[in-house]
Amino acid sequence: MTRFVLGLVGVLAFNTLAWAGPNDLFTEKDKDFGVSPKGTVLVHYFRFTNTTKETITLGQPRVSCGCVTPALTTNRVAPGETAAVIAYMDTKRIPNAGITKTVLVYVPFTSPTFEEVALKVTTVTRDDLMMSPDTLAFGTVTKGKGAKISTKVTFTSDANWTVNKATSTGGFVSVEAKLNSRSGSIVTYDVTATLDKECPAGNWTSDIYLETSNTAVAKLRIPVTVAVSAAVAASPEIVAFGSVKMGSASEQKVTIQSATPFKILEVKGADEQLSVKVDKDSAKPVHTVVIAANPAAAGGFTRSVEIVTDNKDQPSIIVPVTAKVVSK
Repeated sequence: MTRFVLGLVGVLAFNTLAWAGPNDLFTEKDKDFGVSPKGTVLVHYFRFTNTTKETITLGQPRVSCGCVTPALTTNRVAPGETAAVIAYMDTKRIPNAGITKTVLVYVPFTSPTFEEVALKVTTVTRDDLMMSPDTLAFGTVTKGKGAKISTKVTFTSDANWTVNKATSTGGFVSVEAKLNSRSGSIVTYDVTATLDKECPAGNWTSDIYLETSNTAVAKLRIPVTVAVSAAVAASPEIVAFGSVKMGSASEQKVTIQSATPFKILEVKGADEQLSVKVDKDSAKPVHTVVIAANPAAAGGFTRSVEIVTDNKDQPSIIVPVTAKVVSK
């Protein structure tokens, strides 16, 4: 009986270590939007990663105020996956401007254990502040092109209002603020964000902050979004064969595509254990490449295939190849 009790205690202790609780999965549970123009919709992603060994299930979130609408990127999160609770704060539905509004988002985690996590969003809305548009959304930009986008920020209750400093949290986004007009108590600035040509492919978000001379609007936040697409992209990006028997060929197809027709000029990296088949005669927006591995020795197998194109924005693309070679 003693052995059984000790064994049970050990299992309980192990489970406690493996599942510390959903609160511990969030790196951020409090988002202060700062001062915002009344009428805008503020959006924030509370991200978390499932670092446990079990699938996490979430229920429908609830809120303490109808001015916030919650959403989930998914309600089932496998081990190692990342998900987010999204809070949409509609400032039009906040009745009183000029006061701090805090809303709680309650997120129920229903398995492997039940626990409710409270997330918080806060803002102060202003009737005398306007941004048009209220988000710097670059849209989709081809990698290597760069882009610029602007918004007008107007403050209507301070004739001496100035923007003293403009900064960006994005490593590939710079910002500049210039006075547009000053008429009586109405002051307008042009705020321009520039996306660096070196920004990697992916969906990115950042924030621009304006530090101003008026203590009531000492710091303004402008969200920035951009989707950077590769001029030439491979799908899948990595060819992972998994376990391959030594001396047995295994092949996978890779799609190479672009928004405009292009030619594949050359393929580098093939050898006696790795072959690459590709149509190099015609220019087209989508090419199919067949990569075949026939490893001769057991153990790890890694290669890099370089596909050279005539696309000026992306002359070549690298496709890593991996496999674990096992004896017959």
